Amino acid sequence: MSDLLGGRQVQRHAPIREQVASILRDAIIEMRLEPGKLLVERELCEMTQASRPSVREALRQLEAEGLVESLSGRGTIVAVTSPELATSVSEVRVELERLAVELFIKHAAPADIERFREAVEEVRAAADRGEGASVAAMRAMNRVYDVLLEGAGNPILMQMVNLLQRRVTQLRALALEQPGRTAQNVIELEAILESFTQRDVKSARSAAAFHVQQEARTALRALARAEDEAAGA
Repeated sequence: MSDLLGGRQVQRHAPIREQVASILRDAIIEMRLEPGKLLVERELCEMTQASRPSVREALRQLEAEGLVESLSGRGTIVAVTSPELATSVSEVRVELERLAVELFIKHAAPADIERFREAVEEVRAAADRGEGASVAAMRAMNRVYDVLLEGAGNPILMQMVNLLQRRVTQLRALALEQPGRTAQNVIELEAILESFTQRDVKSARSAAAFHVQQEARTALRALARAEDEAAGA
């Protein structure tokens, strides 16, 4: 069972609730705890070596973040993302990422562009591993966005993106499980990188929007297939 949480257990150097929430959050985002899975407190306590009150507090925090859902006395499950929610998230994300790339071009130093290039190469390395590398791809994509937001240099934008990020990351994990998506990410990110090297704001905004829209379409198709399979079961 501990494999579901990546072998992680709580340590003593930080509040236990925060550690448990972090462990469960990563497991949800990386799809080791799949959407719809019932989260049994006793099992979570065994897996994290945390107390039941700490697990309950962590689950309340994750519910506030939209990653888990309480079923009115019937337990807590990993949240299932609807196509409607996925569409809403992508609509907001398009505008935020257009702004992020524009600010990156305005404020980023050459060293920031090089860091972005290196992050894209990490995504390429994950793509080269082929199927089964979605966790590595997810971490590489997170690195891309860390570099982008740091280079954009706007703390308010960073706060807004971080607020949305957990929803985005859950959808990205779903998209990255689909064949060929990581390789397509590389192509789309290279277009953004090229616009950075040219300091071309218009191209950057267009490339960023295209990337978000393509990733959203992939996630929506996966959600639709899952709904069809559930209906036919």
